Amino acid sequence: MSEKKNVQIRALQEKSEQALSDAELLLENSSVEATVNRGYYAVFQVARAALLTKEESPNTHSGVIRRFGYHFVRTGQVPDEVGDTLTTAQSTGGRADYDAPADLDQEDAANLVDDARRFLEVIREQVLPSR
Repeated sequence: MSEKKNVQIRALQEKSEQALSDAELLLENSSVEATVNRGYYAVFQVARAALLTKEESPNTHSGVIRRFGYHFVRTGQVPDEVGDTLTTAQSTGGRADYDAPADLDQEDAANLVDDARRFLEVIREQVLPSR
């Protein structure tokens, strides 16, 4: 893999980790919709990083989800329940961003943060190159 790709992967991983950190802080402050938004982006950015290891960079959120499933969930490299986090986070994030009212509560936000934390951990350990 080229050094340029490695730099992009690391940058996306850092964005992902920052988004998760932001989500955790927002959760502590009971900011449910913002927590969900940042939790989704944590998962989304690390999924993009994972796809770069396969020389892919889809242009849409749905493309990232579809190609992530193809490369990592279908092959068993990432367990189904972990892979499902990406789809669930997108759906919940969409509700948080666009529905009024979003009909989400603190428990929904906490669950998303827990799932995002696990997703990042699995992708770091099983997919991404060591730093």
